[in-house]
Amino acid sequence: MQKQTLPSPCAWAELADRLVLVNLDITCWSGKKSLTPEDLGLDRARLPPETLVSLGDKQLVDPERLRAFTSIRRSARRRCLAVGTRFMGGYAVPDAKARDLLDGLSALGGDYAVARAAFLADYEAQIGAWADRQPAEWQGIIRGALVPVEHVGGRLTFAVQAARVRAPEPAVTDHGGLARALGGLGGQIVRDVGQVARETLKKSFEGREAVTGQTLGPLRAIRDKLDGLAFVDRRFGAVVADLERLLAGVGDRTAIEGAHLAACRQFLCLAARPDGLWTYAVAATEAGWTPPGDLFDGAPERAPAAVAAPVPADPPRAAGGPPAPATLATLATVEGEDEGWYFA
Repeated sequence: MQKQTLPSPCAWAELADRLVLVNLDITCWSGKKSLTPEDLGLDRARLPPETLVSLGDKQLVDPERLRAFTSIRRSARRRCLAVGTRFMGGYAVPDAKARDLLDGLSALGGDYAVARAAFLADYEAQIGAWADRQPAEWQGIIRGALVPVEHVGGRLTFAVQAARVRAPEPAVTDHGGLARALGGLGGQIVRDVGQVARETLKKSFEGREAVTGQTLGPLRAIRDKLDGLAFVDRRFGAVVADLERLLAGVGDRTAIEGAHLAACRQFLCLAARPDGLWTYAVAATEAGWTPPGDLFDGAPERAPAAVAAPVPADPPRAAGGPPAPATLATLATVEGEDEGWYFA
């Protein structure tokens, strides 16, 4: 993988100064409680120890009544990933976009508070209604497992914190963990983009001979994310320039097909590869556009439209250039990914 190398501790500090760490502390109650042998009429003495087996859970409330909380949490995570990337257990967000993000998260917090108040107001009635929907012989294990409303309220929380991240002074410690974490930001951004590229190919492009203009939403989201984070790795600026050229070529078409569809699919296939976006970024930068100024002089300017030609529908593989487009069958599966940041 092509990796960014920053020149000095001062550069790390300067990069950190352009980022805000946003932490989401959002919890959701599962609505479940562990089954006991007594629930099933079993003799504990005849069962294996609990360290060996588990009987599972019983659902105490309609899962649909809890969906609002998990939906709001997903929305909060997607908003953070739309402009930033995962970092130190939270999200590294460009300081230029932090205010709008935090305003949006505050609005989601208001929605969460309204849903929480409504849920807790008739909590016991919901337990009873859910029990009534079950077979008579099992209603008792639900009613007998009533969790106090105060406990449930403590499991339904929405909080957001924002902070700057700086390493301690050398006199305190010279630990290099923050520098290593900052050095991994570029790779994490590439993984974020790759995840959306794979999802987009599967949901919108696989087996299609034409798509609608709405299908380009993920490409615009990728462009906006890379544009806002271009100061992390200046090579991202070349990718942004190519994406803007590609989207401008499509224009306001209601049906995207032929060479335009092939160009969109090619970019997504390449970005979906584990190292594809790095390969593309390096090739695009070396093709004739070098971002102006030092790495930390600010976000790179856009490349002029005439610098690089649009990617052809079926490009040959040039020596040292990006590989030919992948097919969905050859795309690597990345394990351990969280929820997507574009698709619900």
